[in-house]
Amino acid sequence: MKLNRKQWIIIIMLAGLLLCSVVMELMLPKMILESNLVIRLQAPSIHHFFGTDVFGRDVFVRTIAAAKISILSTIVIVVVAGGFGIFIGMISGYMGGFLDEVLMAICDLFLAFPQMLIAIAIAGILGGGLHNAMIALAISDWMLFARLARSATLKEKSELYVTAAKFAGLSDIEILLKHILPNIRNVMIVTLTLNFANMLLSLAGLSFLGIGVKAPTPEWGSMISEGRQYLTSAPWISLFPCLFIFITVFLINQFAKTFHNQEGKRYETID
Repeated sequence: MKLNRKQWIIIIMLAGLLLCSVVMELMLPKMILESNLVIRLQAPSIHHFFGTDVFGRDVFVRTIAAAKISILSTIVIVVVAGGFGIFIGMISGYMGGFLDEVLMAICDLFLAFPQMLIAIAIAGILGGGLHNAMIALAISDWMLFARLARSATLKEKSELYVTAAKFAGLSDIEILLKHILPNIRNVMIVTLTLNFANMLLSLAGLSFLGIGVKAPTPEWGSMISEGRQYLTSAPWISLFPCLFIFITVFLINQFAKTFHNQEGKRYETID
């Protein structure tokens, strides 16, 4: 996969945000976690760029620091859910028969319920917290990848190169990993990237409901929740975390869109 200039710019911007987040966490831990009621609910100024929250904590510092948890946690969720779903989908599509029916029946069972409802139920059972929220979202998200991987595998399985690989004596695992997976890889990458936005919003949603990241740890969803009671008197508490979620989702979607367009042009050239 060759990245173009626009994609590199997006990667550099997100990497820069993560780097700033790590630096903030290391250099300004007191401004992130400790309260200072003397300066509570101060409007944005030269001293506090995004103002302060109800506990007197700097919203700018906390918003930047929250990027590490929000983005890295979402990456882990997408990789785990995507990896498991792609594995299940490829096995189901390639093997077929009774195994395919059982795996797709399980997938349909999960799809019968709203994804966020499953995540809320699992997170509630596990007891909340960042790790449990990540587990809940990964469990609720693998079905999309399984369905897509199964469909792509069924298409590739009928190609001549798979038949030739079988005649060459390759095992099923070798055919899946060395031949089918490389040919469905780009479709999966686009889907993983697009799903990143959904998982980022879902993680923020769980934290907003109080079953995700626990206070006082900064996370965009929990920060929005903390400021919802002050939307009229101190809107900056929720506004800036919302803005950073919007910017991050926009950048990721632009990355996926650019990559998708690249793949479309490549297939047109092949045709």
